[in-house]
Amino acid sequence: MKPNSVFAKDSILDSGNVFIQNVSKYNPTLKNILKVEQLLLEYKEFDSKAQLTKKLDVTMRPPVLNVILKYLERSNKVLLDSDGSIIWIYASATAKKRWEKAVPL
Repeated sequence: MKPNSVFAKDSILDSGNVFIQNVSKYNPTLKNILKVEQLLLEYKEFDSKAQLTKKLDVTMRPPVLNVILKYLERSNKVLLDSDGSIIWIYASATAKKRWEKAVPL
């Protein structure tokens, strides 16, 4: 089953085949992935993809941004909410260790 549009909700959320097809079709560079990751790390939350795109200093095609966001979601670094918001949720290894050592109040 091929999606009609890259922006279709199911086009990237499929079991993995469509994600792999999109990666090969819209191959994001490591530089673009790191830019998006750094921006999300800095601001922590965006209300929409449009707001994220405005903060990017380069023009990035929407299908490439979709592939990057899906990759970050699969690697448990961001949460893509149903209302379109994007939230940075990744915790570093040191933060996880500190959390485990923390004393509950």
